[in-house]
Amino acid sequence: MARPMPSAAPSPVAVSDILARADEDQQRVDRARQLLQAPDPAERLGRALDAITRPVDAKLNTTAGGALRTLPVMRLESLSRHWEFDDRRFADWEAQARHALAPYGDAALQLAQRRAAWSATRAAGLLDGLPPALSFRVDAMLGQIDTTEAALGVALARQLDLTQRASELKARIHAGSNDVAAAIEDLDRRLLQTDVPPLWQGLGPSAGTQAAWKEVERGLQVERQFAVDYHAADTGNQQALRVVQLLMLPLVLWLAVRSKRTAVDAAPPERMARALRRPLSAWLLLSMLAVLVLEPDAPLLVQEVALVLALVPVLRLLPAGTLRALGAWPIGAIALYALDRTGVAAVADPALYRLFLLVLNAMALGLTVWLLRRPVSQAPALPAPDGMLQRAARPAGWTALTLLVVAAACNVAGNVSLAEMLTSGVIDSGYMALLLYAAVTACMGIVRALLGQPELANRRLVRQHEPVLLTIFTRLLLLGAALGWLLYTMDRFRVLRPLHSVGAKVLDLGIEVGQVSVHLGSVLVFAVSIWLAYWAARAVRRVLRDELPGNAGLPRGAGNSIASLSYYGVLLLGALVALSAAGFQVGQLALVFGALGVGIGFGLQNVVNNFVSGLVLMFERPIQPGDMVEVGTTAGTVREIGLRATTIHTYDGADVVVPNGLLLSGNLTNWTMFDRSRRFEVAVSAAYSSDPAQVLALLEATARATPGIAAQPAPFAQLTGYGDSALNFVLRAWTADAGTWGTLRSDLYARTLAAMQAAGIPIPFNQLDVHLRGAPEPPETSARGRTAT
Repeated sequence: MARPMPSAAPSPVAVSDILARADEDQQRVDRARQLLQAPDPAERLGRALDAITRPVDAKLNTTAGGALRTLPVMRLESLSRHWEFDDRRFADWEAQARHALAPYGDAALQLAQRRAAWSATRAAGLLDGLPPALSFRVDAMLGQIDTTEAALGVALARQLDLTQRASELKARIHAGSNDVAAAIEDLDRRLLQTDVPPLWQGLGPSAGTQAAWKEVERGLQVERQFAVDYHAADTGNQQALRVVQLLMLPLVLWLAVRSKRTAVDAAPPERMARALRRPLSAWLLLSMLAVLVLEPDAPLLVQEVALVLALVPVLRLLPAGTLRALGAWPIGAIALYALDRTGVAAVADPALYRLFLLVLNAMALGLTVWLLRRPVSQAPALPAPDGMLQRAARPAGWTALTLLVVAAACNVAGNVSLAEMLTSGVIDSGYMALLLYAAVTACMGIVRALLGQPELANRRLVRQHEPVLLTIFTRLLLLGAALGWLLYTMDRFRVLRPLHSVGAKVLDLGIEVGQVSVHLGSVLVFAVSIWLAYWAARAVRRVLRDELPGNAGLPRGAGNSIASLSYYGVLLLGALVALSAAGFQVGQLALVFGALGVGIGFGLQNVVNNFVSGLVLMFERPIQPGDMVEVGTTAGTVREIGLRATTIHTYDGADVVVPNGLLLSGNLTNWTMFDRSRRFEVAVSAAYSSDPAQVLALLEATARATPGIAAQPAPFAQLTGYGDSALNFVLRAWTADAGTWGTLRSDLYARTLAAMQAAGIPIPFNQLDVHLRGAPEPPETSARGRTAT
């Protein structure tokens, strides 16, 4: 596309640069010619633009003349999705057009600038004194620039015409989207107003059978075209849906075949095993549910077809206990949903559609009253889940009955819009509850069967945490199903769109200071993202710690290091994603990073040292959880190695947090670095009258006979010296389990004492001889001697 010419006057080319500039400009001309010889992207882009224009014009023709005000809400919702899809297609087309047409505008701009520079050079007389050959070269090159510019002008003219058509199409798309949004808002405002005269004055205006059918055919044609265009777009969600559906079918069939070989006591409960006995129904149900989850912006026709296809699988997969608990409720709800979907044929005729709603409402009321009159006492005793479901069904039935009575009254009074919303909302929400319940039950059966396969059942994580995993998975499924049902019900009762609009305004509240802006929605997204990242990091660490240590191909401590580094890596990635999702940019965080750098330079050296030491510990792996270590005066078992500090569980039961910097800078003793063997000593004393050889042999024999003493290296005893009153011996022995060396040494002390006593080898007590020299006489003795004299 053409760009504006620069306003500054071009500078003439210096004489010394004329030859080099001529060569450069010749290369520009050659590149422009190659661009012109390639297929014109305007033709391809024009065809793509026509493909977008056709459904846009069809929708505008169908809804012209105020026809939007007469369409039901489902048609309006479908048109809203169609306009959003057209807007996305046009945005993709604009991006392709910018990429394909930009080289033409750049080439034209560069050639115009070079021609202007050469014209200024000629006007300055700098080309007059050139040699004839060089002057001819310059003139030929200028002629090529003029010819190429003319050809580019023709191409740019076609491209400008294309961009003008695109601008008009964009305006029509925005106008159509705004008209549909205004029609939906107007319909929401008229919910509490009468649409037609009361029923006792007649059914209201009728469009005629032939006209109604023509209107239905036009609407279905628009919907079919929307579905065709949507699937032709082949978005990432559609590709993910196909992958899920293709992978799910062989998985379900494989589990169904393998489950037949499973022992009866290991089989999943009956309410969950039905999915394995009916694998095709389970696959079809989950595939149709995946359409709703992975393609939320798909045409309503596609989603309605998916829900209709799931009718039979829902009935086949509902557990027998559920059918016993609810009686005819599920069958009645599914039948009413199927009947409600046949009303699309009567939508175009207001009178006929009003009569259809009356009949549907009457049938739903009669079925609800009949089911509510079924005495609870006649229901058989049921297990806890089914009994709870039965108790919850009656309040739900009374709520549905109330809404259906209100809908019938609105229809009679002339408010057909409110009657349609209430009737369809009750029926659709009931069917969606059954569908999600059957889907959750099928998923739980598949997951139980999958965890029961030998390939997974023998894994350490599954063996130790299968109940916890099943509980977490069940809660997540129920939470997702509850949220999905709530959103679907709110949409069917026409409160989701207003709540979304109000919520968007509330979440947009915030403050802006310069380039930094903080909004409530950004803070909420950041908090949720951090929470998800934290739990994801914990889950990754738990899985890796349970599975990697048993891998014989990994060196010592590598599993724990990988698990810890993965934990912090997921946390860091989650923090970056949270910042990005919250709308933060690196430039906005420059002040924070600058302050953090100053803090590191002045007061956080020790913290950074501990973090770096933690990385060194994880890569060098001198210790790992479970090792028996001594750090200074602290001795115990390593409980956890963090990025900043390591937790040691002492033998006294205390947990000591040791900064990682101290582990690397001080002396670290690891008793179990390569194995769990440990040597300990028992000091023994014997009387001088004992035979040293006998004592040594006795000590070694006693050690070999003590349970827990390792045979290799063999125990050995030594005479270590002469004490004041005894011969000193030491017995050294090894144990294969360093964790029991204290108890084993106590046992060996007792056995050694008993053996020496049995052999008659005395263990002397400490003896002390006191010699008195020149002691003074007592005073009493001296006095008696003088008296006698």
